Amino acid sequence: MKYIDREIDLYWIHIQSGGSGTSKKIYPQALIRCYSGDDLVLQATFYKDGSKFPENHYDKRNKLVYLRYPLYMYPNILDLLRNEKPIFFRYAIELKQGFIRTGKEPVGEGDYDADFKVD
Repeated sequence: MKYIDREIDLYWIHIQSGGSGTSKKIYPQALIRCYSGDDLVLQATFYKDGSKFPENHYDKRNKLVYLRYPLYMYPNILDLLRNEKPIFFRYAIELKQGFIRTGKEPVGEGDYDADFKVD
């Protein structure tokens, strides 16, 4: 099985308002773009809880993974990006399944990262 594995070191947030109107198009309520260096590698989109939304997708041409989540997952993912280091994602192309994860961290670490030394 083919996987895409990348570290995430930068992110950008967009919160949507409006767009309901008469259009049948489903708009995400929020999205987070994740970068590895200067490369946009992941876009996590968040849809209104209970709504049907598109499946995960890999855009081969742009080398960009789209992960789709219900809106209730937004605070959890934002918390990871704001407070943890390192952060990675993995995407299984054939399964259209992906996840965002931390690196190994010591138990009971609290607010201090393992690579952050307090003098």
